[in-house]
Amino acid sequence: MAKLKGIILLSSGVAELQIVDGSGQQIETVKREYSENDLELATFSTDVMQRALLQLQRFQQLLRDYSVSDVRLFGSENLSKMPNAVYFVDQVENVTGLELYWLNANQENYYRQLALRIHDKKVLSNGNTFVLGVSSTRIDLSYFENDQFKFSQHSAIGPVRLTQSIRQMTAEITQMSDLLPEFINSKLADFWHMLPPFQASDTMVLLGADVFNQMFLGHKQDVTVSKEEVAKLITNFDQTNNQSISDQYDVLTKDVWMIFMEAILVMNVMDAVDAKYVHISNLTVLDGLIVTDTTAQEDIITAARGIADRYMVEEKHREIVLQYAWRLFDRLKKYHRLDTRDRLLLGVAALTHDVGSFINSQRHYQYSEEILESIDFHGLSTSEQRMIAAIARYHSAETPDNALRATQEFSPRQRIRIAKMAALLRLADALDDSRLQKITKLTVSIKPEKIVVVGHTTLDLQLEIYVFAKKSRFFEAVFGMPITLKRQGKRS
Repeated sequence: MAKLKGIILLSSGVAELQIVDGSGQQIETVKREYSENDLELATFSTDVMQRALLQLQRFQQLLRDYSVSDVRLFGSENLSKMPNAVYFVDQVENVTGLELYWLNANQENYYRQLALRIHDKKVLSNGNTFVLGVSSTRIDLSYFENDQFKFSQHSAIGPVRLTQSIRQMTAEITQMSDLLPEFINSKLADFWHMLPPFQASDTMVLLGADVFNQMFLGHKQDVTVSKEEVAKLITNFDQTNNQSISDQYDVLTKDVWMIFMEAILVMNVMDAVDAKYVHISNLTVLDGLIVTDTTAQEDIITAARGIADRYMVEEKHREIVLQYAWRLFDRLKKYHRLDTRDRLLLGVAALTHDVGSFINSQRHYQYSEEILESIDFHGLSTSEQRMIAAIARYHSAETPDNALRATQEFSPRQRIRIAKMAALLRLADALDDSRLQKITKLTVSIKPEKIVVVGHTTLDLQLEIYVFAKKSRFFEAVFGMPITLKRQGKRS
């Protein structure tokens, strides 16, 4: 029997398990509630913890029945925000022996889109397509052109957060139905203002709006509904009391407000992007977690380019630095022993390391770190985002090394990874210090006593050679190997 893999996802009140074979084919899918969804839930109660742990133990028994040894456990961002989440992680490890990996909202959006790429390809291949991801506290809007990812942007105005705000307002305002669209528009004004250029799309894909989706999905995997149908639902909900809605649509009374909020958000986005239809899918974050697809990592690079554009990073320089950084990474694998994920992180850092110049070119490395620490990177974990910021800080020779004193929050292994990638980025940046893209070809020669980088060009390389030598000191400290830059080629 082929080796099986088990993926478990804990989200707000729900535990999900998928068992798949080596090709990604689903063998078993289980979904169990361990707590009622509660908008006011602010911490893990002892009771909720115990029920979650019990459900994990039941999953483990099922995994043993299938002889699954490769098991990974993930938790949603909402759960990670609980003040006592750290205690829950410890209890999970003590009771089950499993390590819990927290996902952030950027990853959740990325994995939903990854599932869409694999399981519903035709939706993204029809011209221009918007994909709206809805989680409890935010929305993510991504844009594709002929299956090519172009950008993703988010706003912290998810249905739960919106409902909490509305509940606070209802004590003082009576005509909420009239105020609600205006309130949402005010919250999304900056979101639309910052959206990159796009072309209108007839159909918008909706992922993650669980309770709203079930109004139309039923037992189907996907369905396409018109804007008029969504509008009719909103009108119905607005003019009918909760109990009548619960009876008419066969939904729980506690879900009525959530459905209404999600419908209002969907309609608002459809208006903004001029969509006439919404394609609703039952694909989840878990469906993306079970997928093995490295091609979607190009989306992360595309998103990094979007960040660089936003902060007006010089395009020719950042692209040549990316090219040089990856060239050095590929040729020096023997020394750095980093993996493909590190190559991706180095690429993101190469594209965004100069964002700090948007504020001030002096000490721009420090501003780059501050900006990148506060940015949400599409598809990257919170730890990886902080690593990108640290790499950007140390890409400049002006930064005091001091054994990467500013990276003490990271584990020793992470600090070494940051140092290695920062050392490579320093050299890649030095190779275009003049911002003139002089080098037409880059070769790397590994000798027993040193590494020689050869820049092929007809132009003068004195500045690049000087800066390279200055920045190479950090490389030598990290790798214990001298590295030099030489020029080759007839002068023009």
